Amino acid sequence: MKNWKMLILLFGPWLTFFVLGKQSFKKYLPTSVFSSLLIAIISEFAKSYKWWKVKTPLVPKLATDLTFVFGLFLPLNQWIFKLTYQKLWLYVVSNIVSDYLFAYPLTTLAEKFNIYKMKNMSRMQLFFLSLFVAFLNYLYQRFIIDSLPTNRKEKSLV
Repeated sequence: MKNWKMLILLFGPWLTFFVLGKQSFKKYLPTSVFSSLLIAIISEFAKSYKWWKVKTPLVPKLATDLTFVFGLFLPLNQWIFKLTYQKLWLYVVSNIVSDYLFAYPLTTLAEKFNIYKMKNMSRMQLFFLSLFVAFLNYLYQRFIIDSLPTNRKEKSLV
């Protein structure tokens, strides 16, 4: 089973949802799915422009690597929103730190463990791309999800 690392990266982070809580999971799920869609679109570009190469993807013919889109980024988005949402400065700082860690030391580790390799995109470009996705996520949660009638009703009851 040569994909054991990818399976751990896919399913391991989901175990944290038991601690996250049902209410937070439901509240931030639309934004996490939106973010996963963005990352899937970016992955399509990454394959075309050879930005990076996933060494042993779970589904080799698919440009989007499910391991990262649904295994790492979706739970991470849930946690960042739960811990920082409506505290913009904390959200920004958290994303700068997590995106820096992803772009530099974690990418280096991933390359060392033959998970993926950066090709035609620098780590700095990856860092700024990740920050851009975080910015879009925040806008989506703030102006789309929070402005839905069901969410406005919840806020008025509190």
